[in-house]
Amino acid sequence: MSAVSAYQYMTLAEANKRAGYDDAEAVLGEIAKAIDILDVMLWKPSTHGTYNKQFQASRLGTGAFAGANSAITKISSTGDYIEEPVKLYEGESQVDDRVLRGTSDPMSVRDSEDVMNLEGAFQDWAYNLFYGNEGSAPDNFRSFDRRRADLGTYCIGNSGTGSDLTSAWTLEISPSALHLAYPANSGTPGLTNKDNGKQRVDAPDGDGDMYAWCRMYEIWAAIVMRNERSLIRFANIESAGSSNTFSIETYVRYVKNRLQNSGRNATCFMNRTLKGQLEAAAYGDVVNGSLTVKDIEGFGPLTFLAGIPIRMHEGITDAETALTS
Repeated sequence: MSAVSAYQYMTLAEANKRAGYDDAEAVLGEIAKAIDILDVMLWKPSTHGTYNKQFQASRLGTGAFAGANSAITKISSTGDYIEEPVKLYEGESQVDDRVLRGTSDPMSVRDSEDVMNLEGAFQDWAYNLFYGNEGSAPDNFRSFDRRRADLGTYCIGNSGTGSDLTSAWTLEISPSALHLAYPANSGTPGLTNKDNGKQRVDAPDGDGDMYAWCRMYEIWAAIVMRNERSLIRFANIESAGSSNTFSIETYVRYVKNRLQNSGRNATCFMNRTLKGQLEAAAYGDVVNGSLTVKDIEGFGPLTFLAGIPIRMHEGITDAETALTS
């Protein structure tokens, strides 16, 4: 498990700068806005505590037209029951008691440090949602990357072959498509925290102990994919240059229209580089209507690709290996 600790020294001067900090909840909301997937992802209680069991249909049943005195048609679907383990990501934020005692408002400074640790933890957790490898780290996710590792029906290629490749991930989020699950008794969806008070802990310099105020954070989540069409990767996109860059036509034909509901409830995630390219194109696009910009109340301008909102995920890299079938 990852450990998230405030092991970089914070000086008293820096602590006093933060002394006016008194609104942790507001900053947590800002973290959710900064990490877009937290802003849109659906969380539901898991079916069996530490794992979620769901039926994934491979064939839907049908009925039949019938007349009087005829047999009733039996409707049945075929598929598989899939179990997804709930993964725990945890870390403890530790703030040196001596730093807090040197400020006029110690609890505000502590909250400030805790929230910055939490932001780093969420960024790392969100990266592993996309790229975690349960093969090399069994406690990690079977991530989106592992589920869409080869070109095929749900992983569409864009012909790029260079060393600066990236992907755009389109998620159709709903209870019947893709969502995250958490144990119902773990607390609030996604995140729990417990204040452990002042504890004697290892000093960051490795030379003895110190007293620190400790707060434990836990993120519980299982990736629940009820329908394979709810997660489609558009891979092998050149993030630089002029060839094999993002193809809007390919995306609309083979990504958007392959989704379970053709893009309803869908969100497309891409990194800052690719999002910037498409957003610039949207502002300069006066010919076709595939790229649009809308002003969303409480959010601001948001770019849409064929009606699907584009959101940023910092963890999506520009250095992916070219995928093959």
